[in-house]
Amino acid sequence: MMIVRPAEPADLPTLAPLWRAAWLDGHAGHVPAALMDARGPEHFAVHADKYAGSTLVATGGEGRILGLVILGDDDGEVVQLAVDQSARGEGVGGALLRAAEDRFRGRHRQAWLAVVPGNTRARRMYEFHGWRDTGPITYQAPTATGTVDVPVHRYVKDLDAGGTDVRSP
Repeated sequence: MMIVRPAEPADLPTLAPLWRAAWLDGHAGHVPAALMDARGPEHFAVHADKYAGSTLVATGGEGRILGLVILGDDDGEVVQLAVDQSARGEGVGGALLRAAEDRFRGRHRQAWLAVVPGNTRARRMYEFHGWRDTGPITYQAPTATGTVDVPVHRYVKDLDAGGTDVRSP
């Protein structure tokens, strides 16, 4: 049985390595070298701690963390979605996306996320869950020394206050 819940301080040692492994899997070869260089283990440890208050985790049997979603409550952004490789294809990503949508519903008319064009597995999953590609943008990815411009596609999902998706014709 999978449970999606807010991250707890005890989860932090697990979150950073899970996030880093999933990030590398989806981004290696698809983002500028400067960003790859800036995404060492310390980046994920610092940011997992920084975003702990806006992170939801999916847990499985015995409380094992299967994935995480970091929410940008201010603007409705799904900042990061990461699923442990061993749990992919089991509905974890979809459950985390639905939890993000539920959190944003009533706060934002639209949720959004950025995905690199080469991460086709993630793009298929977002589209399967009703997110739509609105085209290319440049995302300023944070690093310890500033930002790196990353070409991405902006995906959106329209939300209404009543708990159902709003679909555009």
